[in-house]
Amino acid sequence: MKKTALILSNGVPPGMELMKRMWQEVNLKVCADGGANFAVSQGFIPDVVVGDMDSILLEVRQKLEIERIVEITEQNTNDSDKALRYCLNQGVHEVHLLGAAGERSDQFLANIELLYKYASEMKITLWTEQDRIELIEGTWQENMAPGTTLSLLPLFGPVEEITTSGLAFPLQNQKLEMGKEPSGISNKTITPSVQISMGKGTLLLIIQSVQ
Repeated sequence: MKKTALILSNGVPPGMELMKRMWQEVNLKVCADGGANFAVSQGFIPDVVVGDMDSILLEVRQKLEIERIVEITEQNTNDSDKALRYCLNQGVHEVHLLGAAGERSDQFLANIELLYKYASEMKITLWTEQDRIELIEGTWQENMAPGTTLSLLPLFGPVEEITTSGLAFPLQNQKLEMGKEPSGISNKTITPSVQISMGKGTLLLIIQSVQ
């Protein structure tokens, strides 16, 4: 069975509906340092808290067994990165990342970068209350409601030979590159099935209004 995990970071907390749904769907529940403050306050006890432990409240830490605390003191990476490495070492293949956006733009962008950093080792989906963000390459296909807003961003370099189906503004063997036309922002799905294929590169996919 494929092992999945939820990582709750210390950004703006997710809504309770999203939190409960993801909490029930995964095998491993992880808080990245101060993400435990929200989780424990709402009655969600994580399997483990991973990080340098500079953000978790003392009263929260005292409520958790010592075996649930994995302290990593190095400062070359942020707590979300540390939590992802922990999941990777546990054999996790898919991660849902919550609480990774909101309060600090630099931390949010650093968390986006993690999707690229670990793309060859696990699938990471970053969730906010407004959208779902993931990195795709090769061929991607999914069913979703017509009228869903979808954006394709070549944040990590030019992406070539992109062809789409099921979108209001299709791409046909085209290239997306930062600062150049065409733009992949705010497309719309027009059929229940959407497919995106590319010959080279990786696209940041943002799907809105899917919760």
